[in-house]
Amino acid sequence: MPVSEPRYRRIQQHIEQLIAQHRVHEGERIPSEREIARQFGVSQMTVNRAIQELVREGVLVRRVGSGTYVQRRQPLARAVTRASVVMVPPFADHLEEDTYLRWSFHAFRDRAIKDNYVLIVEPASYKGYQEVVQRYPGAGFIFLIPDEEGYDTLHHLFIRGVPFVVLGASWQDAPFACVDSDNIGGVRMAMGYLFRLGHERIAYVNGKESATNCRDRLRGYLQAMEERGIVAEEDWIVRPHSNRQLSEEAKHHLTSLLLRRDAVTAILCAGYYLTLEVLSLIRTLRLRVPEDVSIISFDDPSSAAHLQPPLTVVRQPLYAMGERAVDRLLNLMRSPANEPGGVEYLPVELIVRNSCERLPE
Repeated sequence: MPVSEPRYRRIQQHIEQLIAQHRVHEGERIPSEREIARQFGVSQMTVNRAIQELVREGVLVRRVGSGTYVQRRQPLARAVTRASVVMVPPFADHLEEDTYLRWSFHAFRDRAIKDNYVLIVEPASYKGYQEVVQRYPGAGFIFLIPDEEGYDTLHHLFIRGVPFVVLGASWQDAPFACVDSDNIGGVRMAMGYLFRLGHERIAYVNGKESATNCRDRLRGYLQAMEERGIVAEEDWIVRPHSNRQLSEEAKHHLTSLLLRRDAVTAILCAGYYLTLEVLSLIRTLRLRVPEDVSIISFDDPSSAAHLQPPLTVVRQPLYAMGERAVDRLLNLMRSPANEPGGVEYLPVELIVRNSCERLPE
């Protein structure tokens, strides 16, 4: 907790942590205000404010003359005769056309038919998760690709006992359930392939800086370069701050990397839309793929195999990730004690086509 945070917030997070770690269970009394004040060296007024906040949020309940207790969770799965699953993507327009989200949607829809649950699509960023949860009492939620800054909101929902699974984003020590692909492993696989082809001056086009998968892919790139004994120049990392398009600044940056005397010989792109932007820029510069520069992309929509040249990609198991997220959510709704939470990484695969070429020795 940053030192600038109010002291009562530290007490509040301490109590939330006690609940998350099951050191205080549902229906159990928490330590008294006097005990907590003595432990942290603060006034009882500070502790009282922290407890009042948690009471207001429905985490704790006060009983006059008895103390303060952890609020019992409602048996959500038993409150309805037919379970409802709310898919919460960051947007819903053209969901079927999105190279990433469409597969999750297909998986949720297919499982709704098989498992007889109601599927609801309710787009929201992490800033709107609280409102979505309030609109659908008794439902379970799958939050798709929340930004890294969404962790505190998700943690708060977990403390409250809201049944949810995060899909396509992850935090290593998260207590709540996350299903993600092995982003670090996928990048290392791609980099290993480029190394075997003789490439060492490899640029990396990152995506949205606040996305956890871009965070992990950048980490994988830096790890692979370090293990190869190559000093990765900061200039080799292109940061468009978007998953869909190159900014003008990013285009100028990449142009300089491709045209200077010690030009990069390969480019790894964090996502498919960015790859299409990079290929367009390369054509504008009258360069050729793979003769002048090799390209590898994350994600494998059907069009990737029909580009000229066909694109080498890191393929994520997007449909399987959606299925697994539903499995974990339904298990959580039926029997919370049997869903341990934490991150589950599904393996990726490298699909080799014709967009990479061995360097002459």
